[in-house]
Amino acid sequence: MTHQTAFTLRPVASEDAETCASIIFRAFGRISAAHGFPSDFATEAAALGLARAFIGSPAIFGVVAVRDGRILGSNFLSEADPVRAVGPITVEPEVQSGGVGRRLMRAVIERAGSAPIRLVQAAYNTSSFSLYASLGFEVKEPLLHLAGTPRAPVPSGITVRPMTRADIPSCDALCEATHGITRHHELGQALSQFGPMVVERGGRVTGYATAPNLWLMNHGVAETETDLMTLLIGCAAATGQPVSLLLPVRQTSLFRRVLETGMRVIQPMTLMAKGTYREPRGCWFPSVLY
Repeated sequence: MTHQTAFTLRPVASEDAETCASIIFRAFGRISAAHGFPSDFATEAAALGLARAFIGSPAIFGVVAVRDGRILGSNFLSEADPVRAVGPITVEPEVQSGGVGRRLMRAVIERAGSAPIRLVQAAYNTSSFSLYASLGFEVKEPLLHLAGTPRAPVPSGITVRPMTRADIPSCDALCEATHGITRHHELGQALSQFGPMVVERGGRVTGYATAPNLWLMNHGVAETETDLMTLLIGCAAATGQPVSLLLPVRQTSLFRRVLETGMRVIQPMTLMAKGTYREPRGCWFPSVLY
């Protein structure tokens, strides 16, 4: 049977959530286990929570590949903000390397049209890396997934507190200064779901983190290294839980400071982009979307 011609694509539906979650859980688990890394989804329940949230969101486009009524894989495209974000894309392990992933990727690329697109992939997954590169994505940043409870003195005059809706304009301005874009919709979503935090210095918001304890959805920016370090330390203290993030390791001084506080490296990742991309300015870190 020729897998490339033996399946069709259709929009994802609410009743697909459990099947998509099962594939997400098994596909991520298989590739991470093969390379000795922890899976992005520790339980099938975690995958199901994400699948339901993405399928139920009007800001996210989803597509599934189907053969003889059976779902073979799925892909998603976050569309609310100016940059489109791909993922998670997963294919049933037994039918991988049969063209399903490429078709699912082409579907979201066509959906995005002329909008810039970004994604984050596991650096050890050479198959997905090759697929994305062949479809026009370019490497923009080497990342490291870091986690832990950072401990260090907090400079005087700097405070960390929960983000409020009134902080969004300041956070938008920080993001635009750093990246040339805003993630306005994502900030609003974080407020309702992930407990975002901000750091203040001199009466101004000088940095934020959208999901301090959930690296998959945690992105942030800060004016200075000290602002970002204080933000991470304050987030851990305020939540009583380890913080986690994807750190662009070209920020070498910041990387050393993070390690010195006791955080540790979990796995290597890669930020890739297709279309317009401005080199970030200042201190920043992406979520798994971008």
